Amino acid sequence: MPSLDFDGDYGRHYRQSIQHSVPGYDVLNEIAAAAIRATSANARHVLVVGPGPGDELLPLLDRCPEAEVTVIEPSAQMLDQCRCTIADHLGMERCRFLQSTLADALSTDLNQQQFDLVVCHNVLHLMPPLDQVELLQQLIRLTGRGGALLLSSYSESEDGDAYGVVLEVARQRLMDRGLTAEQLQQLLASRNRVVFSVDASRVAEAMSQQGWPSPVQLYQGLFARLWLCSAPQ
Repeated sequence: MPSLDFDGDYGRHYRQSIQHSVPGYDVLNEIAAAAIRATSANARHVLVVGPGPGDELLPLLDRCPEAEVTVIEPSAQMLDQCRCTIADHLGMERCRFLQSTLADALSTDLNQQQFDLVVCHNVLHLMPPLDQVELLQQLIRLTGRGGALLLSSYSESEDGDAYGVVLEVARQRLMDRGLTAEQLQQLLASRNRVVFSVDASRVAEAMSQQGWPSPVQLYQGLFARLWLCSAPQ
């Protein structure tokens, strides 16, 4: 697995590589966009955390036509790609771009702020479990009362028997997509070393501890999951 340097070569090819690493990537984004329309069409303040090249931004701007959108991304290269992705969209003027980690922004630009909708795709799995819990707590803190939190991540089955079956299917999928034996080995070797599973139970526990209802799983494709979490009124 190449180093996950989003400001280097990995970042330049991220839009292509994510199609390999997230099964049903386009479908996941389609369902996420439908969830935004169904739950948050009237949102006025939206936060997008770690959007990479910004594939979710165009449908988001369409589905939340009145929202001011804050985009936070630590990588300068990814933030530039976000700007390019939506450069021709009229909603570009509604977007604020922050190059920062979420932790740093919480004490500066995002201090005391809350949002009607928070979107965080394919970020949680870039950190080990304890850091995942911390990020989940930060995302919950930023979601206002009655708001929605939309999460997607790499998430292995917690059923040991199912895990082995899904892993073999995932391996075959990558072979069918034309990955070389070396690429396949690198990608699989990254599991829980570079990319860490976000267990469904961990997400549910984080919500429960803050008095939120259980997250609703909207999609699963092999090890890719999408959850919709709803803040209490």
